[in-house]
Amino acid sequence: MTSATILGASLLPLPPVSAETSQAETAPLSHPAKTAEAKSSARFFTASQHALVEELSETIIPADSHSGGAKAAKVADYIDQVLRESFDDNQKTLWRDGLRLIDVMSQHYHGKTFVNATPEDRIALLTVLSDHVQMTDLPEVRFFVELKRMTVTGYYTSKIGIHDELEYKGNRILKEYVGCDDQGPASS
Repeated sequence: MTSATILGASLLPLPPVSAETSQAETAPLSHPAKTAEAKSSARFFTASQHALVEELSETIIPADSHSGGAKAAKVADYIDQVLRESFDDNQKTLWRDGLRLIDVMSQHYHGKTFVNATPEDRIALLTVLSDHVQMTDLPEVRFFVELKRMTVTGYYTSKIGIHDELEYKGNRILKEYVGCDDQGPASS
């Protein structure tokens, strides 16, 4: 039984990687200094993949009246940087395949790509993955787990996540240490 059968994704084979590939993958070999300089400024995600990661992460951590969401915190840029700088080809493959699987599932369930789906449809699709999170042998589930992990890490290490959401004020010098209010009997 394939993962597509289990989660109801399209049974058609995955489309081949489109002509729109990352600059780092398609850059011809050239002078080493130029290659290193180009690689440091190249992005891991294509423009459409970046937009998809933005929508996925915003669906996981949306903006509210208290703080901005994953888009405002530039979580997709954080994930792009981590993957661009990673030497783990398995992680990179997981992300490329996972993004394609998300769109295949979205096309199957809603007849449109994830980016073009309604917020309700996006939540429904991620709920399907969340409901099957124990099925880690499925690539789309492994991708979803990694997506959540990196979204949360990226968000809560951003200024918006730390200061707006968590209201962290930084290290402060206390004039006095208040201690615990519990005046119950001491245990011995």
